[in-house]
Amino acid sequence: MSALKAALIGKNISQSLSPRVHEEIFSIIAPRVSSGFTSIDYALNDCDERCNFADALKKARTNGVKGLNVTIPYKADAYTLSEEHFGMAAAIESANTISFSDTSVAFSTDGEGLLNSLLREYPEFNLEKYHLVSIGAGDTARAVLYSLCTRWMPKTLTIVNRTIEHAEDLANFCVAQAPGPTVQVMALDEFITKYAEPRYRMIVQATPVGNSSNPGNLLEGFAWSELDFALDLTYRPLETALLAAAKDAGAKTMNGLGMLIEQAALAQHYWLTGVLPERSPLSEEEYQRIKLRLTNELS
Repeated sequence: MSALKAALIGKNISQSLSPRVHEEIFSIIAPRVSSGFTSIDYALNDCDERCNFADALKKARTNGVKGLNVTIPYKADAYTLSEEHFGMAAAIESANTISFSDTSVAFSTDGEGLLNSLLREYPEFNLEKYHLVSIGAGDTARAVLYSLCTRWMPKTLTIVNRTIEHAEDLANFCVAQAPGPTVQVMALDEFITKYAEPRYRMIVQATPVGNSSNPGNLLEGFAWSELDFALDLTYRPLETALLAAAKDAGAKTMNGLGMLIEQAALAQHYWLTGVLPERSPLSEEEYQRIKLRLTNELS
């Protein structure tokens, strides 16, 4: 029997659902393709401050790992240290996935994973009526904003971050990649007290704050509206304090569980076939079955 060796590498990932997600996805995708793999061996590689990411990549490759998922804080490093860059990774200069064969190929499935899950949950969704706000200016925010703003043009785009320089960098990137909407940057406290748009705000929380290992609500005291849409990219817990506050005000809400499933499906399909599909490799029934199982485990 031949196992597909894969892993997640990042910081503070001990509670990640990625092994479970990839097991579920492998049972669906592998029988459809002639990959030669009969099982998946998916490991967690926690790379903390003492970890040398470049050495970790070399070790994974030497040990026969076929595919890597990469999370905070190494997505930019994954792009820089890979020999080839595929798809949107070349535009955002960041990658959440690496495939090892004759060369190391870096690509990103975060943005498309978010789009696929968003349109499953809200098929009629159209960003063009919303003022888009990103809480956070890191690599995940960059991937998500790239995918959202190259598909639709929001009314305005606001980048909110504790470090204004990082927000300005992301704002400049968005203007260059998807010109059109008015773009502004704001500090967190300024956004909570002074943000001018009162309705139809889609707020994407793209920082680790709010997850089980880093509890909190960066938008504590924010005046939500029933016309808003709150999206928190974490999935543990399923409902963060931010999402609970938005839900209490009647806003639409969505967590990051669907994005986790969809980005993993795209990544694994590439590991197995060498092809990144244009749409999700999962049917609606398959997606909902995986999501229900994981939801029950997290509840």
